[in-house]
Amino acid sequence: MRGIAVNNTPNPKQQQLDNARVDNAKGYLTTQQGVRVDHTDDALTAGERGPTLLEDFHAREKVTHFDHERIPERVVHARGAGAYGHFAPYDDGLADFTAAKFLTTPGLRTPVFVRFSTVAGSRGSADTVRDVRGFATKFYTE
Repeated sequence: MRGIAVNNTPNPKQQQLDNARVDNAKGYLTTQQGVRVDHTDDALTAGERGPTLLEDFHAREKVTHFDHERIPERVVHARGAGAYGHFAPYDDGLADFTAAKFLTTPGLRTPVFVRFSTVAGSRGSADTVRDVRGFATKFYTE
């Protein structure tokens, strides 16, 4: 019973919490579907040092739950930049590889948009240190 403070006077908040406490010695572990599990620290393997077996549904469940855990400090905040412009091929050198007019007609100006995505660091980090996450190019063709 945790409801007694150091000087042997009752602590009302601890006594209130005693009503909600659970004795883990009497309980048991279960999967997310309610199946009882005796031991959760190991996984089924093929042999003593073999690979983990896919038949071990509980190990897969634990890994999936761990992988989908959201850690607020690790949530990325995307930033980026974009630019509009025009694309014009210099010659018809790609005609052997494609029938796309915007790649094979010299002088044909095709509107284009390019987007770069980066990830900003946490508060207080330098703005010059960025992790480029990707880019996209959109050709506005006929």
